[in-house]
Amino acid sequence: MPAELLPISGFIVPAVKGVDDHALQELIMRVNAGSLAYLRVPPSLVYRWAALCGRWSTDLQTFIAQALRHTGNLDNFLVQPAAVDHHNGAYGLLEASITAAEVAMNPCHTPGSFEPLPPVLDELEQVCSATAFLFDLGKVFDPHPGDDTERSHEPTLLPYSDLSRCWRSSWKALAGRNPVLAAWMYHVGCAAPSRAMPVEIARSLTHNAVKAAWRSESSLTTI
Repeated sequence: MPAELLPISGFIVPAVKGVDDHALQELIMRVNAGSLAYLRVPPSLVYRWAALCGRWSTDLQTFIAQALRHTGNLDNFLVQPAAVDHHNGAYGLLEASITAAEVAMNPCHTPGSFEPLPPVLDELEQVCSATAFLFDLGKVFDPHPGDDTERSHEPTLLPYSDLSRCWRSSWKALAGRNPVLAAWMYHVGCAAPSRAMPVEIARSLTHNAVKAAWRSESSLTTI
């Protein structure tokens, strides 16, 4: 079930063999037409995920791939619904996560429209997008979809579960490669507020993107 929408070249560049066993590009290719193709992730989602991948730095790509794999529940992330009140069909969690990351890059982006994403993003925009993508990663530990309505009405949007639980080992590896980026990821994804105004601005951008993703219509046909 290859994703015919994927361009032939220039979109995903395979990692050099042996350099990084957790490359996000390789993971997406496995979902597209490799060992994870049996999950039948819709080609439209594979295409959108690949587009996001091309906008994240190498360190962020590695971090995201490792965070997904280290939960031990990668299949759940790819196939389970996001919640009972939004994106409640199969692949809903992946779609909502992709949408949140897209909106963090461009608040005016129309989810599922295949509109081009900004060609160049600064580091903080990438951090917000990556955090939005992983914001509800903790849902993979809960086989029963919950209701996000109450969460969306809270003064401060909290991750579904402790993000540090989901990405602890991945974060340590990131801190070893890029301590500044690791610090930003930690503070933006942290449930507690920060006294640093730039961090709070980034947190607000991330939370707004996640809420906007929840409000968006699913582009997937319910079977």
